Amino acid sequence: MTDAAEHGRPTDKEHTPVTTDARTTILLAAERLFAERGVEFVSLRQIGERAGQRNNSAVQYHFGTKEGLIRALYDLRLVPLQEERSRLLATHESPSLPDLADAYVTPLADLVIDSRGDSAYARFIDRYLGRGRDFEPFDDRHSHSSQEVRRLMASHLSGVPDDVREERLRLVQVMVTRSLADLEQRLEDGNADAAEAHLTVEVLLRAVVDVLGGSATC
Repeated sequence: MTDAAEHGRPTDKEHTPVTTDARTTILLAAERLFAERGVEFVSLRQIGERAGQRNNSAVQYHFGTKEGLIRALYDLRLVPLQEERSRLLATHESPSLPDLADAYVTPLADLVIDSRGDSAYARFIDRYLGRGRDFEPFDDRHSHSSQEVRRLMASHLSGVPDDVREERLRLVQVMVTRSLADLEQRLEDGNADAAEAHLTVEVLLRAVVDVLGGSATC
């Protein structure tokens, strides 16, 4: 590893966000570092360096603490995703499992595809959840429609034992975040084009329905 990489400075293979808004630049740099290393292994100083901030206190100036930065990142990414999920849910009076799969998967999938590798949000969430932690929203704006989708999914599994139902819902969350994180990386590396990306999402939507709609015994 090069000295630059060891100290958190951008190397040729690292992404430095390009934007005139210092606050957004810092958020995108943090998102990528969190995706690469994990939240607990990234310092505010490293985030500032990756964002190209000469002032060592730039991150603290804009966000105060790492928790404040993560809250702002959720505001940037999660609030629009939750609003889009709510919009999709509102188009169905009595949403079916395919409708719910669409509301759950499509907003994040669209972010991944439209960003064409410039976003690292799916990889950040995948890494966070991959350490065996539950998602912890700061307020209702970060989770309200996801919770409603989960509730409606569970209502379709009323004949399934409680432990099986909870495991299916957990598997759906893991499958969606892992698949979209992988797609995000493939797009960034140039290993998937638009058609392949949309095929991945189509297969993922079917898989979510299959996992949720299986027999009541397993």
